[in-house]
Amino acid sequence: MELKYSIALYICAAVALGFILFSFIRFRRMRRFKGGTKAVEADYIKEIPYFRRKLIIYKILKFILSFVIIINILISGFLMAMPYKTEVTEVKNLNRDIILCMDISTTVDHLNFELVGKLKEMVENLNGERFGIVIFNTTPLYLVPLTTDYEEVIEQLDIIEEALELRYDYYEGRGSYSQRLVDLDEYISAGTLIGNSERGSSIIGDGLAAAALDFNNIEEDPDRSRIIIFSTDNDLQGTEIVTLPEAAQLCVDRGIIVYGIGTEQMYSSDKRMMKNAVELTGGEFYYGESEHVVNNIVDNILEQVATLDTVEYEMRENVTPQIPFIILVISMACMILLEWLCKV
Repeated sequence: MELKYSIALYICAAVALGFILFSFIRFRRMRRFKGGTKAVEADYIKEIPYFRRKLIIYKILKFILSFVIIINILISGFLMAMPYKTEVTEVKNLNRDIILCMDISTTVDHLNFELVGKLKEMVENLNGERFGIVIFNTTPLYLVPLTTDYEEVIEQLDIIEEALELRYDYYEGRGSYSQRLVDLDEYISAGTLIGNSERGSSIIGDGLAAAALDFNNIEEDPDRSRIIIFSTDNDLQGTEIVTLPEAAQLCVDRGIIVYGIGTEQMYSSDKRMMKNAVELTGGEFYYGESEHVVNNIVDNILEQVATLDTVEYEMRENVTPQIPFIILVISMACMILLEWLCKV
């Protein structure tokens, strides 16, 4: 522990020493009789047991009171000197951007539901990273552009999670049709179905390309890590503008690593195409929909990208007046009590 203004403690220590000397000199002088009118039978009064007992108690209380006053002066000086601790903390600068790119078509609902639940835990522990969400079906939608506003991200993930759960339960026959289901389905589907009647649905390459284009500052900050977590069954049901291999090449050109997660029911040809696309970017391909499998997938992804983090050390001064202040308050309360007892 160090003191910012140690001179304050020295001044208060000098005041406390002066108080001790003054009390001692005053005590010595009080023992001498300097004239005046003496009380009648003073010696007799001093011999009365009650008076002697009271006098002893008074002197003890007075001594304790003086001691407490000195303690108060010293603690006050200590507080004015501002005690603090210098602590060196490890600060992780997680210099990376992460985008969740989800195929929001109903065939991916179960996978996306498990994935969103796990990613909420991850977002709560982010520190400096930017996180974004892109959802797509016919057309991609930037639901959350890259941001460090983690509360907003978690709020959107909560909405998506509830929508997916209600929709999945309804189509599996475990849930009922409700206005809440309609509202949430509209929320996550309306913007992604623009042009559906002309272009079809599940246009995978367009979704990945949109996520890749959401990354900014690539030229200004080329060393920043950029990751896409990409979930889809890769079952194309429409006319694409950008093919999946072309979108993967776009990610390569922009220095983006893609980690793909597919469903268990994927066709082998779709699985093979998706695996080749994500591995082209330097990422890995996974598939599975159970909670345990998805949790392991996300953990594996985070472990791999964690090697790209940097660590710095930051020195902080933490003021620590709590304990001395509590002692000061207690001693002041004792001082008031002792003064009252001395008068009794």
